Amino acid sequence: MNSDAFAKIESAAQDGAFGHNQRPTPTDRQCLAGNYKVGRVLIYGMPVAIEQPRHSYRTGIDPKTGKRWASRLAAHYGYFSGTKGADGDPVDCFIGPYPQSETAWIINQHVGGAFDEHKVMLCFPDYETARRAYLDSYERGWKGLHSLVKVFHRSNCAGGSRTAT
Repeated sequence: MNSDAFAKIESAAQDGAFGHNQRPTPTDRQCLAGNYKVGRVLIYGMPVAIEQPRHSYRTGIDPKTGKRWASRLAAHYGYFSGTKGADGDPVDCFIGPYPQSETAWIINQHVGGAFDEHKVMLCFPDYETARRAYLDSYERGWKGLHSLVKVFHRSNCAGGSRTAT
């Protein structure tokens, strides 16, 4: 295992506003506006912003019902900086504890029976671990996982280092 890569990812996860640090927790308005500190790290050479570390709670208010929701994250959660996903926001990602993994996975997330957005699973050793991390980060019975697709093998990527830097 590349302990240096693991340490860099863990440090970035704790550096944001939701990490274990002295920063104040962002308000709902700050969260909606994306106006809070995130941890930043390169994973496989790609810039990732980590919003919330594993075992923290993502919260929000359902715009349809007005009810508050909360989900405990089974993996670090963030996004690829400088990207735009199907929902208009940056492409989301979950980051597992295995930076030596050579595989990334794409979740095709459906909500209400229709495609919603993609979620990328990085640093997971296998299909089942990526699948469980995704499902365990939502409420019990979540039906959003339409499919999980293997997208690349690190040794097939062109260019320099693909570990966290």
